[in-house]
Order: sequence, then C-alpha cells, then structure tokens
Amino acid sequence: MSENTTALLDKIMSKKAKVCVVGLGYVGVPLTVASAQAGFDVIGVDMEKEKVSMINKGICYVEDAYSEKYLPDLVRAGLISATNSLPDGATSSDIVIVCVPTPLNPKGDPDLSFLKSVAKDLSKNLSGFKLVIVESTSFPGTTTDIFQPLLQRKGKSPEKDFALVYSPERIDYGNAKFGVRNIPKVVGGINDESTQLGAEFYKAILDAPVVTVGSPSVAEATKMLENIFRYVNIALVNELAILHETLGVDFIEAISAAATKPFGFMPHYPGPGVGGHCIPKDPFYLVFKAKQAGFLLRLVSASKTVNKMMPVHTIDRLAKALRTGKKSLPNAIVVVWGLAYKGEVKDTRRSPSIELLKLLKQSRAKIRVFDPYVPRVIVGGKTYESSSSEIESVRDADALMIATAHNAFRTVDLSKIRSLMRDRPILYDTRNLRTRRECEEAGFTYLATGRP
Repeated sequence: MSENTTALLDKIMSKKAKVCVVGLGYVGVPLTVASAQAGFDVIGVDMEKEKVSMINKGICYVEDAYSEKYLPDLVRAGLISATNSLPDGATSSDIVIVCVPTPLNPKGDPDLSFLKSVAKDLSKNLSGFKLVIVESTSFPGTTTDIFQPLLQRKGKSPEKDFALVYSPERIDYGNAKFGVRNIPKVVGGINDESTQLGAEFYKAILDAPVVTVGSPSVAEATKMLENIFRYVNIALVNELAILHETLGVDFIEAISAAATKPFGFMPHYPGPGVGGHCIPKDPFYLVFKAKQAGFLLRLVSASKTVNKMMPVHTIDRLAKALRTGKKSLPNAIVVVWGLAYKGEVKDTRRSPSIELLKLLKQSRAKIRVFDPYVPRVIVGGKTYESSSSEIESVRDADALMIATAHNAFRTVDLSKIRSLMRDRPILYDTRNLRTRRECEEAGFTYLATGRP
C-alpha cells in the first residue's frame, strides 16, 4: 500500500478527512448529512446559489426525512457548510464525491456535460492526494474512459494525486424504509487501493454492507442492471394488464397470487406510465452504449414502446367508458388526482400525470387537478392549479382519475365524492388503491388498470 493511500486511510478511520460533496440534490444532500453525522467535516458544492444559501441556513429542501431531521443541527455544529465554488470545496478536501445530474439531451442521448465539467475543474484542484468518488449514473466505461482522462489533463496521475472510485447512488426518493444509511453500497475502484479507500469511507458513514467489485465499469453495469430490470418488468406487467382487461380477468389479483410463490417471482404493478428521474432515463444510457458497440438492446426498446403507450391506453379507455354512459370526452369535466410521479412525494419529473393532462387537453376535456403535495404544474404552457381539496376538485365532474398513489386517496369517503359529481360518474383508479366493490357501492362506474 502506498504512503498516500495509508495516510488517507488513517484520516478516514480517524474521521479527520474532510469531505466535499459536489451536487446538492436528492443524492448529495443525504450523503452530506450521513458523512457529517459520522463525524466528518463536510462542504457541499452546488451552482445554484439558492440551494447553497438554504444549506448554510440549515434548511433542508429535499424530501428526505433523515436529512430534514439532522441537517439543521449539523450545520449549527459547524460540520456542514456549502459554497458555489468547486475550487473552494475541493482544494481543502480529502474526499470528493460527485453526484451531479446526468440527464438525456433532446435527442434522447446521454448528456454528460455536468460530469465532464466537474472532472475538468477537479483536475485543476487536486492539491494533495484525494479520493474521488463518482456516484452520478452512467454507462459502463464512463469513469475510466471519460472521467479519469479529464481528471488527468493537468498532468495528474493515479496513486500520486488521486484514487478513483465509482459507487452508484441508490437513493429511493420518498422511501421511508430505506434511506442513504441502510442501503447496501457497491464500490469499484480503478485499482485495489482505490477500492479499499472507497469501501472504508462508506463503511465509516453507513449502517449497511459495502460490496466491492472488480472495476468502476462493473459498478456502473450494476446500476444499469438495477434500473433496466425495473423498467422492463414494468413494461411486462403494463402489457399484460391491457391483455387481461380485454380478457375480462383481474390481473392485479393474479399478481397478488403469484407473489405468494417464495422463489422465482418479484411482483411489479402496472399503472398509467413510468415516471421519476431514474427509471425512464437510465436504461437509455446503456442503449446508447450498446449502439456504440454495434448492439441493439431490443428488449429495452420494446419496453419503451409499451410504457409510452400506457397514458394513451388510459385515456382511450376513459373515452370509451364515457361513450358507454352517453357522454363524450370533449367537454367532459375530468378530475385528475395526483400530479407527482409516485405516492407521498412532490416530485413531478416525468410523471405519467403530465402525459395524461396533455392527452386530456388534446381531447378537449375540461380538466381539474388535485394533489396534496403539488400546488401546480405547467403542461404545454398551461398552468394547472391544484384544487384546495378533494371535495372542491370534483364538484359537477363527470370522471375522476386517480393517477398517483397518495395515501390520502386510499381513505377518502367515496360516497361523499360521488354525491358531488354528475350522473353516471366514472372513477378510473389507475393505481389500484380502491376496490371495485367500494367504488360501485358508492355509485361509480369503475375502471382500474389491469382490471376488467
């Protein structure tokens, strides 16, 4: 083991290493808090001045109960500070964790501009020996073939100036059971010493197993596999849901029955589309890499077709039900409950609800929305303001669509909702929160994803 590695390892074990987290979003903020709570001094870096200001005031702006609980006290204790300057954060730090966005560009290809920019800036600020950890999601080869060469631009070299690790973020936004500290961590370094340093750092801040792999590319492939697994299986149940609606078979009941098998099956559930920051985006990083290698990921491409079809299928089914009730989608008052992409959060990134609103607008329906967490959304230049309550949203409406699995929608009094709506009202439960029996007993025509 080199002297540099030994010295930094001692700093990590004694909690004397200073940590810099670049990118203070849904991943960076919990990591900052976990590092500080473990006893490290942490400085966060972000280009958005408002975020830096809020962190320095001890205000948590991400929906993460763990961060909300501990951030204020850690800031007051002087263990956390923030800056807009990467040189200010990185120069004095021993460990730099990079969790900047890796979006898709308008053509649907990977946009690594944020990651490349950080690598270039870091290459100018590698004073002393540092452990650099990349957590931003990308395809295999990003760390070694793109990030590392940029890091070495100013004549810097591994072992002498830096250790380099890829460790994919695994934050499940809004998950109350699994947070940053109890999710197992995968670590792959460019050499054995890098891997050891990365593993020891995460062991110091987490209460979860740390799994080491043979290279950054294996760790990157791990992240791709995890999210493609989700994306493809969601497409599978979405397609089967449509089939079983046609066959007159309750597919949701079938999923529940299949889930009793203690091996070989993991339940996934259909819905009106696929939303969020990661699942709809990450598979197409590997699709891009596969194209470069002359390989077509046919299953991912087919899954995209199915998942993109779900909002269209949902609105088509609503229109058919309205026609059966001697109504038409144009000019019908349709209420959409839920704007966020998943239950109990306020995040609307790639939310299926946005696609539903676009299609309803194209169909000339009269639209109202309600979400207890999201005050408004802008879709196609039009602002949709959330009603003040479930009750206010449904007055004189023809149809109600539950588009997000917020807990409040599981318990609302359906009889009261029905009494405020027009004759022959439809309740379309795209998230299967309510039963057919309770909806029909309340007086609704009942529709649900995967149910006839």
